Amino acid sequence: MKTRIINWVVVIVPALLLMVSCNSIKNLQTVVEYDKEANFNSYSSYKFLNEVSVSDTHDNYSTENKRTFENSIHEQLKNKGLEETETPDLYINFFVLDSHESKSITRTTYRDQQYGGMTHLDTYIKEYEQGTLIIDIVDASTKNLVWRGLATGVITGKQEDMQKTIDEAVRAIVSKYPPKV
Repeated sequence: MKTRIINWVVVIVPALLLMVSCNSIKNLQTVVEYDKEANFNSYSSYKFLNEVSVSDTHDNYSTENKRTFENSIHEQLKNKGLEETETPDLYINFFVLDSHESKSITRTTYRDQQYGGMTHLDTYIKEYEQGTLIIDIVDASTKNLVWRGLATGVITGKQEDMQKTIDEAVRAIVSKYPPKV
């Protein structure tokens, strides 16, 4: 009996730890728009703009999260061969939006249909937080927007796990830069 309990602990505890530690965005969807006339091969440097727009309802936005967004974007752009400089080819700006959403879900249950049976409807409301990250890339010389990436999804997890969520969204967006023309 003791061996059986130990076996269960060895299997269940790591699985629970993995589930608890996972913070991510469910149903992450990304969209990219870009200027088809822009020469993306000519860009080699960037600089962040100072202004960041955030929706009024965003509970998780802080100076620390702003740095987390910037660091994550910086890492992904560095992986793409771009360098952060004071005299850039590109300006980078990002926007964070979130909203509290609710969804009505109705489930129909049929009982004992063979003898006339009953139909039972269960309706409940599911509330969730929908987050959107928009990354804009602007040509520094023309001041024209040349690329925009957007990721939207249901935010799960806690404030302490926000780093993973931010990295996941940024990686999903920046993986589509430069566009394949």
